[in-house]
Parts: sequence; structure tokens; C-alpha cells
Amino acid sequence: MYIFGYLKDLLTISTAISMEISQKHSSRERPASCLDSKPTSVVIWHGMGDTYNSTGMQSVKTLLEDEIPNVFVHSVYLDVDETKDQKLSFLGDLNTQIRGVCNQLNSIPELENGFNALGFSQGGLFLRSAMELCGLPIKTLITYGSPHNGVTDLPPCPEGNWLCERRNSILKKQIYNEKVQSSVVQAQYFRDVYNFEKYLENSAFLKFVNNEFIRDTEYVDNFTKLEKLVMVMFSKDDMLVPKETAWFCDLDPDSGEIIPFNETSSFQDDLIGIRTLYEQNKIDFLTISDSHMKIDEGHLRFIANKYLH
Repeated sequence: MYIFGYLKDLLTISTAISMEISQKHSSRERPASCLDSKPTSVVIWHGMGDTYNSTGMQSVKTLLEDEIPNVFVHSVYLDVDETKDQKLSFLGDLNTQIRGVCNQLNSIPELENGFNALGFSQGGLFLRSAMELCGLPIKTLITYGSPHNGVTDLPPCPEGNWLCERRNSILKKQIYNEKVQSSVVQAQYFRDVYNFEKYLENSAFLKFVNNEFIRDTEYVDNFTKLEKLVMVMFSKDDMLVPKETAWFCDLDPDSGEIIPFNETSSFQDDLIGIRTLYEQNKIDFLTISDSHMKIDEGHLRFIANKYLH
């Protein structure tokens, strides 16, 4: 009961992907060579509580098509029914969901020669995971506020909401329950640095895709085929704990301080190839001075022109 109450709260407070994108797009003259060429296709994956065909995701798709003439854009879905797609962003087995998305993307002819990808919130983690697990031919991966190194706490409750706080406390005690790990999406990337052995023993998803349990060299080989990884962090993010997980940073359980990207075990031991990419100058770290998933049109246009052309 607590789990489903928690999910209801998440659906209420989740901003998912909240962007103000103008519906009026300027008509710009472009060189004939640009209009005739076929640019690299783009895949987008929405965040928690959102859907593949929401107003926000439609706006992203329209903006990309405006900035990159002739581009093919595909929005990942877990179900074509939007209500079910939204529900599946909270409930389901991530390994099964991601394998299903791999099949979906591999069946699209426009993506067979490689594509760029944008992942919003947990969608960024899932795109990275899909590349590792299935060898998807992603060229440039851009992630916005994505929990790459997991989360160490649940999203905060509204001030004074003792019922939410109690529910969170109970859920955290159940987070590594086998049934929870196979059915609650957010639990599957919960990474308890204060009880790390329990995480390694019971995590059903994150410990594998981050190569913290058994180092799968195939994951490394797949991930290091990236041409560019762009990780965007929101400086006022209060949904991800810690917010620096968006940059693949870690949290020191003793001091409570953030462990910088290049001092984490993932980097030092090159667990998934993150150090390899960094040393090849293939990683960019960007910051948006706003709260979780508050992305303006100007930033998206900048991303499209700098990384997706």
C-alpha cells in the first residue's frame, strides 16, 4: 500500500519534462546542400511521469525538426497507449523494458546506420543502459538530469507533509525487497551508499549496468563506441539526490560530501569505460541554472546545433 501511495505522490509532484517551447517557429532560409542532405536521426526518451507523445515531447520533436531539416525523430514508448506509457515509467522490470526498447529501435530502418539520442531524467540512464546491453549504434548521447550513478534518497516530500515522510521512510526499508526491485522503476536505480553491501547484494538493475557487481567487458566495448557524451546537470535539482549523479559523481557516506567525477570508483577503475571516453575528450559537462527538467527553448536549440548536426 505504501509503494502505490508513494507512486501516486510521485505522479503528483513529478515535473517530468517541463519546458516552455514556442509553437511558432521562425522560417529560416537554409543552403540547398543542407536541405538536400540526410542528417543523423535522433531518438528521444522521456522521463518519469511523462509520456512519449506528451505536449513537452512533441515540442522537443518539433524543435529538432525545425533546427535540423529533414531529420528523423523517434520518441521511445513502452506502450502506444499514453496512459499505460506513463504508468510504465513507474512500474515494471527495467531489464525487460530496456530489452523491449532495443527491439523497437532495431526495427526502425531510419536508425540502422546509427543515431543521436537525448534522454530526459531517467530516460537518459535508460538510453545509456540500452547502448550497453544491446549495442545500440548511438553516436552522441545527451542526458538531462539523469541518475547515472543512481540516487541515494527518494525525492523530497513537500514541507510539513508528515504522511509523505513516513511513507518514504517505510519504502526505503523495503527498497531492496525482491518484488520491489522487479516492479518499481525508481527502486531499480536506488543506490544506497550508506549500506553499499546491501545494494550490491539486492540491486536488480543499476549494479549491473554500472558494472559494479561483475564487470561485463561487452558493456564497456559498446559504451566506448560513443563519439560524444553530454551530461547536463540542473544546479537547483531537488528531485535527484544527489543532483551531481547527473555528472556521474558519487556521495561519500562518511563525510556526506560529493566525490568528484574523476575520483569515483567508476572513473578510477573505468568500470563502464567512462574514463576511456574522458581521456579521449569525448565527454562534455553542462549546467542549467534551474530546477529538475526546466529546459528552455534556447538551450535545446543550442544543443541541436552544437551536437546533433
